Amino acid sequence: MSALTEKAKKLYIYAFPEIITEITHWGSDDKSFAHMREFPDHTNKKVVKMNNDTLYSLAWTQLVNSPYIIHIPEITERYYLFPILDAYTNVFESISKRTPDHSTGDYILLYQDQPVPEGYENYTVLRSNHSLNGILLRVESRGRKDYAVANAIQDKITIEPLYPEKIQPVRSGEGIIPVKYIENISAREFYQLFAELSKVNPIEDEEYAKIFSELGYNTETGDLDYDSLSDEQRSALEESLVLGLKEIRNESRGEEYLYRTNGWSIITGGVGVYGNDYLRRASTAYSGWGANIVEDSAYGIAFTDIDGQLLSNKNDYKLHIEADGYPHAAIFWSITLYGEPSHFPVPNKIGRIAINTYDVDDNIVQRNEDGSLDIYVSKNEPADEKARRNWLPAPQDEENYTLTLRVYWPDEETLTGKWTAPVITRL
Repeated sequence: MSALTEKAKKLYIYAFPEIITEITHWGSDDKSFAHMREFPDHTNKKVVKMNNDTLYSLAWTQLVNSPYIIHIPEITERYYLFPILDAYTNVFESISKRTPDHSTGDYILLYQDQPVPEGYENYTVLRSNHSLNGILLRVESRGRKDYAVANAIQDKITIEPLYPEKIQPVRSGEGIIPVKYIENISAREFYQLFAELSKVNPIEDEEYAKIFSELGYNTETGDLDYDSLSDEQRSALEESLVLGLKEIRNESRGEEYLYRTNGWSIITGGVGVYGNDYLRRASTAYSGWGANIVEDSAYGIAFTDIDGQLLSNKNDYKLHIEADGYPHAAIFWSITLYGEPSHFPVPNKIGRIAINTYDVDDNIVQRNEDGSLDIYVSKNEPADEKARRNWLPAPQDEENYTLTLRVYWPDEETLTGKWTAPVITRL
């Protein structure tokens, strides 16, 4: 690999989250929330690994054109989470019940050092160095019968541009699956898009701005004239897509950010805020765009059973939670199944992609006499009546899959490795 190709690969990894953020942004009107009034299912492919516990509302900003006004009234009926992600997927604000001194009120979101407009001096000021920001509001919902309550909360929380007439149209996103689109994007489109976005979402690491300039980026105009590049520059950029994506797919989270228990990797850091760990940032954007900081939701991922074998639809499994071993969540927990390598929920005859706190509390799934819980994971419907009741269907069309544990508002035991995750045993 040439030195220039190595630099281009590094640049690709750095730019990757911003490009997938922009592709996810396509199709928005950037003037208000787009509300999802029901749980996402296998047909929703805008964002990979969406949860099946909260109702989502997604909004975007064009801060270079207008400040945005945010209103969050006091919400007591359900838990909500209002994270704001910058163009590179860093969560720079997270507003919720977990932050009682910073959970309700009126806010104004401003671009860089823009002055506060007259009449808004009493608003809480938030600032972003990027024009493009994503707000992925989540509202707790206790199942389909609870939609009306959650929908009403969605409508109470608002975000809108102060000057809506200045908001520019956004490219159509119809029919586009962001994670698939970025896997097949050309080097020309990827890097020209990166150059264009960088005009209002600055490249904040000078090393990468310098690398981009070596590859043809004009730091004065913010343009990349792809046709004027040398053969060596074009070759490096084209190779970077293949090499960079391979590295992103193969990224392995450092041990300082997780602990392993019973085949699970429980993530305790390095999510939502990444510093200069650009590979982890890119990998998270690829496999779980919009991830929260761990203080809001801790994540656990199981690729294998207790024996280290990949979860496969050729096998049947039992996931056992001891009576005193349920996840430690101040709000609630869930276990969700996603196909691999698609990262999406899988269609199934009972429409179940997750089991959570409320399924247990409402006796939708049945606990054992001692209070423990067995969840059965298989491609085919179990013959046993109890197993059918506690069945989490495996995919029909993808052999492998993962289980994702979410612990909303986790405690210290979860984040320090003192809690033991459920055992997944092959039957």
